[in-house]
Amino acid sequence: MKRRRGLIARWRLPRASKAYDAATNAGELRVCREVATERNLFNAAGTFYELPASNAGGFAKIRPLSTHGRRIHDFASYRGLLVFSGVLPNAPATDHIIRSTDHQCALWVGAVDDVWQFGKPRGQGGPWHDTTVAANAPSDAYLATGYDQKRLTLTGSKSAKVRVEADFTCGGDWSTVTTLEVTPGKPTEYKFPAAFGAYWLRVISDTDSTMTATFSYE
Repeated sequence: MKRRRGLIARWRLPRASKAYDAATNAGELRVCREVATERNLFNAAGTFYELPASNAGGFAKIRPLSTHGRRIHDFASYRGLLVFSGVLPNAPATDHIIRSTDHQCALWVGAVDDVWQFGKPRGQGGPWHDTTVAANAPSDAYLATGYDQKRLTLTGSKSAKVRVEADFTCGGDWSTVTTLEVTPGKPTEYKFPAAFGAYWLRVISDTDSTMTATFSYE
């Protein structure tokens, strides 16, 4: 979280898999480290993000690089290279894997830009999950940039109109994308246009309710 325009801002990111939850919560996996000058690599729930330094926008301008689906224990830069730990003992030999002479340790070594090749960014999640929502109160901002084939699913305990808003510039200026009707017991689906390019999304209900808003990116 970060103070933004006098308020505490909280940004939410898509999750590639629940399989990372336990290890992440236990502090077993490296989350963030600077790998180039003022360029941090942020690793969350199976996706690598580029996290700019605070003087370059910080979390407001985070962007996904790839969804890797690997259990990377730690990572660091070394003499211009990117180094990962967490290589399996039976991993096949490649030009990127270096093993100790006693075969008790192995590391993946490559360039920072190799991260872009690990898999297309994808994920699922949202700012509301069976959340008690107050009328006209905006949800937390949810990351949208760098993903395609975006879809939103809404469910609620009461009939409501939910406004979907987008921040296109990371400046905190929100524009209405669409307004959706929510009916109890029936999911409301919305598919974003293929060329839709907002940086952040949020949702606002016109009614007090218990709601779930799930964004799916493929």
